This record gives sequence, structure tokens and C-alpha cells, in this order.
Amino acid sequence: MHRMKGLLGMPALIEFSTVEENVLLCQELGLDFVELNMNMPYCFPENLEPRDLRMMAKDMDVVFSMHMPDDLDLGSMHEQIRKGTLDRAIEVVDWAVQADIGLLNFHINPGIYFTLPNYKVWIFDKYYESFEKNIIQAFGLLLDRARAGGVQICVENVCNFDLPFIQRVLVPLTKLPGMGLTWDVGHDAKTGFKERETLMKHEANLRHMHLHDHDGRSDHQVLFTGHLDILGLYYFAKNHDMSIVVETKTIDSLIRSISELKSRA
Repeated sequence: MHRMKGLLGMPALIEFSTVEENVLLCQELGLDFVELNMNMPYCFPENLEPRDLRMMAKDMDVVFSMHMPDDLDLGSMHEQIRKGTLDRAIEVVDWAVQADIGLLNFHINPGIYFTLPNYKVWIFDKYYESFEKNIIQAFGLLLDRARAGGVQICVENVCNFDLPFIQRVLVPLTKLPGMGLTWDVGHDAKTGFKERETLMKHEANLRHMHLHDHDGRSDHQVLFTGHLDILGLYYFAKNHDMSIVVETKTIDSLIRSISELKSRA
């Protein structure tokens, strides 16, 4: 069960040093949740007692999701690296269940490539069978643990859903019970909307959206200052019961984005 259906939230900000600061801004903006981010030490599970987060959620009327570290590589062909990565992911899933975290957002690391004179060769493409086996085994295990605790797991497009071997692995991955997808609209724009076709093939798995604008050069721009159809994307997410993170990454840009969104939606 996706407990975060239709909720509107904000990302944990690099300008802050505590979860509490984010929660106060979340309240001030009238939002529903904060997406914690494990790229920042103040969001590491070992630095956050599950009981404290549950109490904060209750007292401040907010909920939490978690963005997993960008550098996790569950497809790694180095057994010890993959084992360490999976152990860390399992640790976070179990912590999320205790802390009543609603959703965990993962990336699929595309790995490295060799640049040849006329084209690139991705290692995970060349050794696809091993890559798929690693990814499906890892997410299968994580989904079983997460589902039992009521935690939604999603995989986000990070300018890689246009890669053939990522598209290929998404087919069995999206068939795993409870598997969700995150649509990051800015990343999609950076690829010239090449990722959108892949996402729409798995529309039934969409659970979460990262909403930010793209100005033709860069993403994570203030809503309605770029060329994306922000309202169209917002209502798509609402109509699909997706939770939405307004993923502008400074206090000022977040305040401006939420103000514009609420005045137009």
C-alpha cells in the first residue's frame, strides 16, 4: 500500500543541518512531507532515532520519505562492493519500517563505459545477464522487507532511462510485487524527453514525482520559470495518486515555487 498517495512535499535542503529545520519550513509552506536525503550526513539513519522521527511526525503533522544515496550500486559485479551496498540498503529498509518512513527512492547506477572511437560500450550492457541478475535479486529482497513494513520502494529516472540496458532491466523489475517508479521531470527534460517514453511504458508503476523546472540549460529551477508544463505534470501526478516533491533545492527557490504552484493549481 502506497501510504503517501497524493501528498505534496519538499526535499531536505543543504542549507539546513537538521531535520527539524526542514520540518519547520515544511509546516510554514503548508506541505505534507519532507524527503530526507542520505547524501547528507544529517539524514543518515544512524543519526536519526526512529522513535524521534515518529514523534516529530506526530507532533508536527508531517511524514517522511527518504532519497537513497546516489552512489549505491546494486548492480555492481564486484561481489564485495555489491554485498556492502545491499547490506546498507537492507539496513535502511529496516530502519525505515521502524521510523514509519513512507517511501524510499533509489537510483539504478548505470555503471561505467568505455569510450571507443565512434561509440560507448557500457559494462552493464556488455555483461547484461549478470547485471540483471544482480538488480532483480537485490530489489526482490528489498521489496519483500519493505512491503512487509508498509514502505514503498521506487526507482528514479536519472538521465539513464533512455539507455537500452536500463530499459531492458526495467521490464522484469517493474513486474516485482510492489515495485514503484519515480518520474523526475527535470531529468527527463535534460535527455530531451527521451526518458518519458520508457516511463509511460510502465505508467502503472508510477508512484512518486520530482517536480522542478528546466530552463534549457539546467534543471532544479523554480517552478514556472522554465519551459516545462508544470501544471500538466502536477495534475498528471495528482490523477495517478503520486506523491510529489517540489525539488528546488534552496529555501528561496522552494518558497517561490510553492507560492506559484498554490496560486495557479
